[in-house]
Formats: sequence, C-alpha cells, structure tokens
Amino acid sequence: MTLSLLVLVAFGSACAPTATQADAPAVPDALSAVGRWKLQGATDSQGQPIAAVLPDGTPKHGIAFNDGSLAIRGGCNQMGGRYTMDAQGRLVVSELQSTLMACANKALMDADSAVAGLLQGASAWRIAESYPEQLFLEHADGRRSHWVAERLPPSP
Repeated sequence: MTLSLLVLVAFGSACAPTATQADAPAVPDALSAVGRWKLQGATDSQGQPIAAVLPDGTPKHGIAFNDGSLAIRGGCNQMGGRYTMDAQGRLVVSELQSTLMACANKALMDADSAVAGLLQGASAWRIAESYPEQLFLEHADGRRSHWVAERLPPSP
C-alpha cells in the first residue's frame, strides 16, 4: 500500500501544472524542461512595443535554459550566462556574456543589445499551459516579454 501511494504521489506531482511564483517556489527545471523559447515581442513600462527586439519586425532570438545556464541565439552574437531563482521565485539573470561579432545588419546588433537588456535583472515569470507553452517575463519596472516554446518534432 505504501509503495502504491508513493507511486501515485510521484506520478501526480509529475503531471501537475507547471509551478509559478504565484503557486509555489519554482525551480529552474520548469524553464529548462521546455528547452528553447523564441521571443515573440516585448513592451516597455508604458506598454509600448520595444521594436528593437524584433529586427525587421521578425522574431529572431531564442533562449535556452539548462540547469542554471542560459544561451541566447538568433542575432548577430551568441550570448550566455547564469540564472537563478530568488526567494520570491523570480528569475534572476545577473550577468550575460557575448561574442563581439560585427554584423552588416545593424538591426541584428541592436536586437542583441535590446534582448540582453530585457533579460538582465530579476523578473516575475509564468508559463501558460498551452501548446506550445508560452513564457511571460515581467520586470519590476514594467517591461514585459513574451516567448513561445520551440519543441523539436517527435522522432519517427
């Protein structure tokens, strides 16, 4: 009976909705479980679109979380760094590093800077349970960003 109860508890918790800071302290695995997230857009503290994050009006940047490390791809440069969760369950990206490539497309270079600025610091986050999943980040100053999960197609 005890073993059955343990299996049921373990199975039930594995199928439970993804935790967010409003529900329970979240762990980095909730972000890394998806793999890669593609930026869909961002707004400033006044709710106005931050055009620089979408060079030529098109989503280019993706972020991958992996056990405390993050990688950003899609622009002119490759960026990466570390992330943690603070006591309030906020995502904290304290420092990003970047290659220093020069691109002919200035919009891509500007987007790299805008995306890095969007991620640095502490932000509340939540994952909307949809398919694909959607990640929403909100900074204390009111900036917001919207990301959509990029899942690999199932193997044949």
